Amino acid sequence: MESLLHSLAVVMVTAGCVSAVFHRIGLPVALGYILAGVLVGPNTPQFPLVADRAAIQTLSDLGVVFLLFCVGLEFNLRRLARVGFGAGLTAALEIALMLWVGYHLGQFFGWSAMNSVFLGAMLSITSSTFLVATLAERGEERSPHAQVAMGVSIFDDILGTLMLGLLSGLALTRTLSLAQTALTLGKLAALLAVAVLAGLFVVPYVVRRFSRRGSRELLLTGTLGVCCAGALLAERAGFSTALGAFVAGTLVAEARENHRILPLLMPVRDLFAAIFFVSVGMLISPADFLAHWRAVAVVSVAAFLGRSFVMALGTVLSGHTPQTAVRVGLSMVQIGEFSFIIAALGSRLGVIDDFLYPVVVSVSAVTMLSSALLVPRSAWIAERIERLTPRPLLTALLAYSQWLSSLGRGTPAGAAVLRVLRRSLVQIFANLLVSAGLFIAAAGLAGRFHGRPGWWSALPPWTGGVNTLFWFGALLAVLPFWVAVVRKFRAVGMILAEMAVPRGVAPGQVTAFRAIVTGVVAASGTVVAFFWLLMLSALILPPWPMLAFLVGVAAVITLFMREPFIRVYARGQLMLREMFAEPLEETRRHEMPALLRRAHLETVEIAPDARAAGMLLGETDLRARTGASVIGVERAGASIVGPGAGLRLEAGDRVLLLGDEGQLAEARDLLRLGTGDGAGG
Repeated sequence: MESLLHSLAVVMVTAGCVSAVFHRIGLPVALGYILAGVLVGPNTPQFPLVADRAAIQTLSDLGVVFLLFCVGLEFNLRRLARVGFGAGLTAALEIALMLWVGYHLGQFFGWSAMNSVFLGAMLSITSSTFLVATLAERGEERSPHAQVAMGVSIFDDILGTLMLGLLSGLALTRTLSLAQTALTLGKLAALLAVAVLAGLFVVPYVVRRFSRRGSRELLLTGTLGVCCAGALLAERAGFSTALGAFVAGTLVAEARENHRILPLLMPVRDLFAAIFFVSVGMLISPADFLAHWRAVAVVSVAAFLGRSFVMALGTVLSGHTPQTAVRVGLSMVQIGEFSFIIAALGSRLGVIDDFLYPVVVSVSAVTMLSSALLVPRSAWIAERIERLTPRPLLTALLAYSQWLSSLGRGTPAGAAVLRVLRRSLVQIFANLLVSAGLFIAAAGLAGRFHGRPGWWSALPPWTGGVNTLFWFGALLAVLPFWVAVVRKFRAVGMILAEMAVPRGVAPGQVTAFRAIVTGVVAASGTVVAFFWLLMLSALILPPWPMLAFLVGVAAVITLFMREPFIRVYARGQLMLREMFAEPLEETRRHEMPALLRRAHLETVEIAPDARAAGMLLGETDLRARTGASVIGVERAGASIVGPGAGLRLEAGDRVLLLGDEGQLAEARDLLRLGTGDGAGG
């Protein structure tokens, strides 16, 4: 107790002095707290004011719990639901990319596979504490970019909790256990369900009763008691105390008494923010920083660039403006408390080397410094980036943002179109799963051949050896599936563009607006699928120069073999349908809804010598003669969704058709019929 009181006294005196100095010179106070912690901590022998590391860790944990409780108070359940999809998407993208980046950085430095995996995990979680403190210091908690950033940080903490369970299983068994993953997910879901359902009946009622008593002391101690109870429940369930404190804060917020609670808790929040950041500084060792400065510098740059890019990308994809996306990206480059927890787990289980912890703490300090210096200038930086962005790209992003925000108010699509949309998404998912299986199989085979004698042993090291052979073979095998995924994404984009148009779009610009939405959806889906393939093949990726060369070769092959790939894929799809199809006599017993359930999309290109080239769509009599419907037409990169009978077809047009297999076959023949052929059906 004496050691803890001594440490607390040193922390508070240091925080008070630093706060006065940094307010005076106009720098972020959080940065000053970290620097002060370095000076008075046990790693600086010239000023050994605090030497008890256990006491420092206790103070840090207390700071995290109370800060996340205050975040929950500001971010209630309804607000979390409103940003849920976008925040969840951004957090998932960010964690996936940073896991991949961290693993390859570790391999670049020659570290072990376990060190590399833990480095990726440490780089993937945002410091919620630093984010909240920085936004609160600037009074921006309720700004649009702050709401998005806090929503992403909450999902980060939830996914980080799951990652802790997975890393524990990986460290103990050296294999990723699906049973352990399912158990961790089940425990997390059970904890949140019990906390939210039971808490909604109990906590708001109790807090309202406290508030009606008119006692500030009772209200403060009661709400802090709820915070500690939530943290304790989470810890006993094997999860982060920070997550439990956050859930407790959201439950207290449901009492609608924030106007009384927040003025009481703001001094508590500021107190524990100071404690947390000073204690983080105490964990930094200048000697370790100097010994590993190259690794710290490279990892810090990678964390800054990777995190800011993927945060901005996820924010744009979830429907926010480019300005908001840039500000979110700059405010979330820092890593922090969760990274320390992951590093401590690896050290405790003995699966990571001793040098990794100080490297990560140093990277955390560098990224916090970068964020503290850039956040006050984020609005100016966002405006500059917006000015430098090419006009067509900026227009496309703004149109996409407007469309996504109006999607819920748009005209609902027909039942058949919605069924086709769902089927297209399922087919995309199935194709990506097949691609995953091929790359996983290739990695397994490469592992079996690696180190064995054979002709591949003569390959120079710069080629990547046997790994490159199996990676490129898997890439060639997935190319037909990849072409199908890109085509499906374009079809999905055309359907989604039809479903909603913002009210501010002029009637004459509807077609152009839908073409923009189609292009953005298709491009975004393709980029996400590409990163999916890269992450799947991380274990057998060739060296970067060879990787770039082989990707270029694959692109050229795709360009020249695109139509054969489409035919091969279509033939395989047809064989699968016929394998599982009902007998003809059974099919005849069903009505039209059954036919609609089997409807799907196909794109047909109008050849220069086709009879349909130059005809009005109504003149082809396509619907009456084949039963297939024209959903859209793609012409010179622009998409015409829901074309009318007066549209004149041109050579090179790509017509998107809706129908069953027989209808599409007839429509395909009709549209491809040459001028020299007979009139036909």
